[in-house]
Amino acid sequence: MKQKSGILAFILSAIILWILSLGFIPFIEVGFGGTIWVTILIVALVLGIINFIIVAILRRLFKRGSSAFMFIVALVIDAFALWLTARLVSNFSIEFWPHAIIVAAILAAVCSVAGLVK
Repeated sequence: MKQKSGILAFILSAIILWILSLGFIPFIEVGFGGTIWVTILIVALVLGIINFIIVAILRRLFKRGSSAFMFIVALVIDAFALWLTARLVSNFSIEFWPHAIIVAAILAAVCSVAGLVK
């Protein structure tokens, strides 16, 4: 079941990034021309790998944390993962650190509503 939710999270992240790149949030730039989908899929994959590694470490460090604390930590970690992904993947950029927090909040909210965040 975890594998299925991981695949759904990957697909949902790619769709959200694509929608945001259409101009809803002007500080995200994804791909050029025909490479937009390839870039979005690479970004979603890199973001998923980074989050998988970081979340595994955090779960070991903070076994018993309050949900509000874990939400804030997860939001900052997701923003960092987006920022790092923007540095690792060409044709993907986020202009400024606070913008990464906004995008991370949108991704977290949609994934929470979809039931993919545990």
